[in-house]
Amino acid sequence: MNELVRRAAVATLSATAIALLVSGCAGGAVTASSASPAPTVTVTATETVTPTPSATPTATAQPLPSPEPSTTRCLGSELSLEYQPDPDASGAGNSAFDLIFTNVDDRACTLTGVPGVYAAAPDGIQVGPPAAAEDDPLTTIDLIPGARADVRVAWHSPGALDCEIVTSAYLVAEVLDGDDATVRAPAEIQVCADDTVYMDASSYTLLG
Repeated sequence: MNELVRRAAVATLSATAIALLVSGCAGGAVTASSASPAPTVTVTATETVTPTPSATPTATAQPLPSPEPSTTRCLGSELSLEYQPDPDASGAGNSAFDLIFTNVDDRACTLTGVPGVYAAAPDGIQVGPPAAAEDDPLTTIDLIPGARADVRVAWHSPGALDCEIVTSAYLVAEVLDGDDATVRAPAEIQVCADDTVYMDASSYTLLG
């Protein structure tokens, strides 16, 4: 009888232990499932847009206007011309003379380079070729009112050049290209009427 009681007690204790074990496991599962889930952190990448710099307009350089010249070229009507022979320059069929330009106007003007010098008949028509230019055509002088300039001209005797010879009535100087370009002086010299060159003209020299 006692043995039966002991076995029954052991069986009861085993059943109780198993029940408690099952109960504990079930309780643990409930506890785990009832815990609050950890919050989910969402990281959103923000795209950074770099603005494109706007094109800066480039200023266009404007050409500077050319400075106005302080004086302008002398016109023929603003000048007087005088023929001055030079007897001391004569020799061996050659000679020389001077053409004196005077500013007879009330404004200053300039003379540039070598004038075109030629002989003319009494009617003003050119006779023969113009003088050859001896000097720098870019030389410029300022001629104030009343001032004078000299052009030296070498003359080669037409008799020694075997050309058609006539006598001039004037010597004409062309001081610029264009209208109102010439001034003349009475001058009776032997000249070549064909295309033989018999004079050489120098550039302007300012007289004191």
